Amino acid sequence: MGMKIRGGLTGLTGRLALLAAAVVLPSACNMTPDYERPKQELSDSYRNQAADPSPELPRPPSQWWTSFGSEELDVLVEEALTNNHDLMAATHRIIQAESQAGSAGSALLPSVSLSGKYDVDSPNGGQGTILSTGTNRTHRLHSMGLATSYEFDLWGKIRASEASSLASALANVHDREAIAITLVSDLVNTYILYLQSLDRESVARQNIANMKAMHAAVKERVRLGESSELELAQQRNVLAQAEATVPPIRLQRERAFDKIAILLGRPPATLALSGQTLRDIAVPEVMPGLPSDLLLRRPDVKKAEANLIAANANIGVARAKLLPAFSLSGERGWASQLLDTMASPGSIYWVLAGSVAQTLFDNGKTQAEIDSSRAKFAELVEVYQQTLLTSLRDVEDALAAVRLQRDLETAQLEVLQASVDAYGLSTEAFRLGMIDYINVLETQRTRFQAEDARVQARFGRLEAVIGLYKALGGGMESDGDPAAAADPVAPDPQKPADAAPPSAPKPADGGGGAPSDRTG
Repeated sequence: MGMKIRGGLTGLTGRLALLAAAVVLPSACNMTPDYERPKQELSDSYRNQAADPSPELPRPPSQWWTSFGSEELDVLVEEALTNNHDLMAATHRIIQAESQAGSAGSALLPSVSLSGKYDVDSPNGGQGTILSTGTNRTHRLHSMGLATSYEFDLWGKIRASEASSLASALANVHDREAIAITLVSDLVNTYILYLQSLDRESVARQNIANMKAMHAAVKERVRLGESSELELAQQRNVLAQAEATVPPIRLQRERAFDKIAILLGRPPATLALSGQTLRDIAVPEVMPGLPSDLLLRRPDVKKAEANLIAANANIGVARAKLLPAFSLSGERGWASQLLDTMASPGSIYWVLAGSVAQTLFDNGKTQAEIDSSRAKFAELVEVYQQTLLTSLRDVEDALAAVRLQRDLETAQLEVLQASVDAYGLSTEAFRLGMIDYINVLETQRTRFQAEDARVQARFGRLEAVIGLYKALGGGMESDGDPAAAADPVAPDPQKPADAAPPSAPKPADGGGGAPSDRTG
């Protein structure tokens, strides 16, 4: 999976992998077909990768979320991996699957049982017995003994059944890996969404302050007879539209905050966040490595192969039913009608029996089971191939998103700088009476939209990187586990003198949804 397995599952995963590997080893009497991984043509690089990868390139680190440079985010992820209830439920499913595999493998050794009983029946000699004396006597029997039974696994049926159960247990391990990867990516994405909403609200309130100042200036010009009431109404309309953007942004932040708390496995009222802006989050440079790495990293690919191994073992189970079954049973103990004589040598008894069972005719039932097992294996081969192709598509899409979202952020910064310059020039030209007020309104609206779009472009770029990490399977350790290099945070374009400082404002209403109430 790349990230550490909590709850003592690291040893369990290794043990299951070792045991499941034994199923592919051929034996003289094994009816299970030799397993071979389905072949899939993999290119040496990704289509959307800028440079050709080489084996020397670093792979994504296992704790990939640390490359975003946020200590608070690191703490949140560690807490989620420890306390998330879905992840803990997946851990218990692994334990269940391991127990079932142990149950299937227990038949490889003899079963031994100890029994003791006391029987009383009448008449002596059994039901319906008529004694010549005409008196029915009661028969008592005290007994205690050890019984054992064993089925010889000559054709590998029991070993194949155990192998199938072990492979299914491995599939549950990979399910947990998938849940952990989804959990971490969901948490990181929700955290940056929370920061984005803080930035968007900050931008909105800065622009509202500027629009209020402009509204006051236009109102004064109306009083002096230099502007019309229409211009004042237009400015009031723009101001109202800007104020209407704040509640949806705050609602988005509240939902993100609550989702983070649930992912951590705690009530929202107990959570406090100190993050204030996306500008504190670095954008990592992710090296995707080779396409073949997905076979080792992606839990869905590993799960598909584990299911394939289980289906292959089930073919051996079905085929072994065509051959005779050999079993041996025995019992040794003491039995006596009187408890006093239980320990005497004459009370000792023993039984030994061997049996052979061969199905001669079952109207094609066994052959139908073999055909079904083979068809299931063939189905899972196609599922494996499709899962691998889907993983390649996910990585290609994510690489394209990373590249294009970077280009979008760069372009959006240019748009913002141009809109800020245009707004400053139009404001000065209007003051000098050189242009119509409608031009000021248009540049004012464009500047607000550009600032908001710049924040969303930053979020989109970070979201694309998270998607790439998820598509790659969460990362894997490499020699030295080098940290991913992060590009410097792009600076904000120069703001006009009347712009408010870029800090998260505290709403005057002091409601429960205010940042000051939910951040530390």
